Amino acid sequence: MRLPRSLLISAIVALAVFLLDYRIRGMGSAESVLYLWPLWVAARTGDLRWALRIAAVVSVLTVAGAFFERPANGVGFEPFQSVRGFVLLSIWGTVLAVLPLIEARRQLLDSEAKLREETDVQRQELVQVRQEKSALEIEAEQALRDSEALYHSLVDHLPLSVLRKDRQFRYTFANKRYLEFAGRDQADVLEKTDFDLFPEHLAREYRRGDEQVLATGRLFENIESYQRPDGEVRWIQVLKSPIYDAQHEAIGTQILLSDVTDRQRAEEALARSKQQLEERNRELQQSQLELQRQTEILESILQSIADGVVVADERGEFLLWNPAAQRIIGLGATDTPRDAWPAVYGLFQADRVTPFSAESLPLARAIRGETVENCELYVRNPERAEGAMISVNGMPLRDRDGGVRGGVVVFRDVTELKAAEAEIRAKNADLETLLYVTSHDLREPLRAIENFSKLVVERYADRLDEKGRDFLNRVVRAAGRLDRLLQDVLTLSRVQRTTCPDADIDSEEIVADALRQLEPRIRETSGIVRVIRPLPALHADRRWATQAVYNLVSNAIKYTRAAEPPDIEIAGYEGAEGVGLVVRDRGMGVPPEYSERIFQLFQRVVGREVEGTGAGLAIVRRVAERHGGKAWVWPRAGGGSEFVVTF
Repeated sequence: MRLPRSLLISAIVALAVFLLDYRIRGMGSAESVLYLWPLWVAARTGDLRWALRIAAVVSVLTVAGAFFERPANGVGFEPFQSVRGFVLLSIWGTVLAVLPLIEARRQLLDSEAKLREETDVQRQELVQVRQEKSALEIEAEQALRDSEALYHSLVDHLPLSVLRKDRQFRYTFANKRYLEFAGRDQADVLEKTDFDLFPEHLAREYRRGDEQVLATGRLFENIESYQRPDGEVRWIQVLKSPIYDAQHEAIGTQILLSDVTDRQRAEEALARSKQQLEERNRELQQSQLELQRQTEILESILQSIADGVVVADERGEFLLWNPAAQRIIGLGATDTPRDAWPAVYGLFQADRVTPFSAESLPLARAIRGETVENCELYVRNPERAEGAMISVNGMPLRDRDGGVRGGVVVFRDVTELKAAEAEIRAKNADLETLLYVTSHDLREPLRAIENFSKLVVERYADRLDEKGRDFLNRVVRAAGRLDRLLQDVLTLSRVQRTTCPDADIDSEEIVADALRQLEPRIRETSGIVRVIRPLPALHADRRWATQAVYNLVSNAIKYTRAAEPPDIEIAGYEGAEGVGLVVRDRGMGVPPEYSERIFQLFQRVVGREVEGTGAGLAIVRRVAERHGGKAWVWPRAGGGSEFVVTF
């Protein structure tokens, strides 16, 4: 067992004091020091074990001292009768009395030490707790900031507008999407109410939704109109829900907005389209009924018409062959390849001898995309042994994209028509010959009458009275007019026999020829003739084209206003009616009711005071028609007329 260092030091000090005291005053005084030593040790250390041990030692020393200091009388050993005995008993009594106090103090010291130790531990734990709390608070605050940043980042990039309001219906948050949509800044929105931002009727509508959410705690969904600052009204899908605090108390509303204007418009457009589709469906059903009715009518027409109709697809397979076609051709639809059509159906050219080539047939040409007009061919087969001349028109069948899907031909039997035309041509030829011969033969005696009448006027006028001379002048004038009339009739007859043009001619040349023939009359009337160039090229017979221009310019010279020289303009004309020339004048004009009549033979607007036979414009129209053109007149701006002839 190891002695405490303080005990050793106290023992050395006590022994030194004892020896010193013993040296000076003897044994009795020195023992008092030793008696106090246990008490000091117990009080100092609080350890009763060492106090009892020291007291025991002091007691042994005391008894030993008493033993060595026996009375002088030599009486036996009596330690407790001496001072030492009293002291010994006192020490033990004091030790025994003080020991509980010392034990209590020791326990008190132990309790204080333990309390201080526990206090220190608790203080350290409290400091640690405070440090941990501070760290947690910092972490919590940072987490809160991170959470808010994450929330803001999330809601700012949502494809929705996000808003929050407090219980006073003031805006406390607006995300970036809403600010961009509304065209506002944060300062324009936060701490504001709907009545600060929107018209009153919209604000009241928004407020009712907020109040409903706070009152019921349920989700509110609606599609509302929203007016932007620029006045544009948009349709918004609104989702409102309550915001709760930690005690689950509603502290405001959260609003999600989605612009559904395009969807709304699309739905409205869809509704309109649906309505239109229903209407179109009804129309389609009606059209189908009408189509069915028209199909029945078309089938009835195809079954009853006198013209033959044949339809084939692009492969040459027949799709339609009506009864008239079978009656005219003598045969119906077959599976014959296209190359064998001429041989099977007996198709020849108009000369009735040369077989038609398969590729030249009107239906074959129509299938290739060509248009065929008035193609004549001759049919002769076992069913039509007598033969028949037919006239065929063909066109391609096209789909919506313009692609050729086949061909259709319509034809009729023109055998009797051709025979009638041949007979008419023969009779017309005879009539024209008779007309020509008659006109030519009538001019001989007419010239004799005119010439002899002139001789009588010249040689014997002085022998006649005034009335006789007037009669002779009338005979001369009538003979001259009749001669001109016969000349015009001959000209018209020649026009009838004119063949179709076969060459292009320069219209400037025919205008120059006509003006050259009319030059004396133009000079005589002081007329002005302007030619507006360039003039178009014409596909016409040069002689008769010149005659037409001659007649038009001659009329323009004759039919002028009183005391005004002729003012004539010749220009080119191109239009739907063809290519030709226009002759403009500043004459008396043609009344609208006479615009067609003047082109008839021997029809005039004026009386006999203006020379002419009434055949000039009839010749012009006949020349135009023989060349596939037209002739007409219309008023000229500023007065006069414009005569147009096309070829």
